[in-house]
Amino acid sequence: MKIYLDVLIVTNCIVELIYLQTTALLTHRRLTSGRLCSACLTGGLLSLLICADGGTFVGALIITIAKLIGIIMTLFIGIKPESPGSFFKTLIVYAAVRIAFAGMMIMYWELSDSKRIYVRNYTTYFDISLLRLSGAVITAYLLLSIYSFIIKRLRDRRTKYEAVFSCGDYEVRLPAVADTGNKLCDSFTGLPVVIFCCNEMHRHYALYDAEAGARYGFRLTPYSTINGSGLIAVTSKGSVTITDDKGNVRKLRCCAGVKECEGQPSIAIFDPDVLE
Repeated sequence: MKIYLDVLIVTNCIVELIYLQTTALLTHRRLTSGRLCSACLTGGLLSLLICADGGTFVGALIITIAKLIGIIMTLFIGIKPESPGSFFKTLIVYAAVRIAFAGMMIMYWELSDSKRIYVRNYTTYFDISLLRLSGAVITAYLLLSIYSFIIKRLRDRRTKYEAVFSCGDYEVRLPAVADTGNKLCDSFTGLPVVIFCCNEMHRHYALYDAEAGARYGFRLTPYSTINGSGLIAVTSKGSVTITDDKGNVRKLRCCAGVKECEGQPSIAIFDPDVLE
C-alpha cells in the first residue's frame, strides 16, 4: 500500500476543513477565511507524523504528545476561543465530530471493494477511493444541512430576542425578530444590517432630514423585509447586541438601519445567520 505525501496532506486539509466547519456550525461560531486556511494547513501537515519513528517507547510518547498539541493548535487557530471554558467545550465538540466522521468513513470503507488498512504511529489509514471519500463528504454536508435547517426553524419559532443599539451615551432596547428574508447588507462595508423600526431613534438622529442624518453617519440604502420595502438610513457607527430568552448575548459585527415603524410597535429585524 503506497501513500503519497502530497495526496496525504491535501486530503487531510480537506478533512480538517470538514471538522472545523462542522464544529463551528454546532457551536454557532463564524470562521474567518484566513484562520480557517491556516488551521487546515496545520491539520494537513500533522499527517506527516506518519513518517516519524514510533517503534520505541520514547518515540511513541513524543508522537502522541505532538498529536495532542497539534489538535489543540489546529482548533485554537481555526476557532478563536472566547474563554478557557468555551475552548474546552469546543474541543469536546471537535473531538466528537472527528469520531463521527471516522465512523462514517468506516461505513464507506466497509462498502468498498478494498479491505486494506495501514496502521502506523497509532493512526489507521483506510484504502478508500476518492469517489467514496467524496460520498462521505457529501453525506456529511447533507446531514449538516438538515441539522441547520431544523435548528433554524425551531429557533425562529420558539426563541424570543431583544436587540440593543448603543452609540456613545445613547442606547435603545427593542424586542427583536429573526427574519431569514432580511438579507440587507451595507454597500460600503459589506456587513449585514439589523433593521430598527423605531420612531424614537428616527427622531433622535433627525433622519427626516437627509443632511442631518448624514452628519450622524447615516446613508440611505434600499431595503426589503417582511414589513415592506423602501429606503432606510444605515450607519456603521455604534454597536448592536442580540440577547435571547435564555440569557445568551451576542455582540454582532454589523451595521444598523433605522426607519419609522409607521403605526406598528417598535421592533428590530435581523437575519438569524448573523448569530452563527
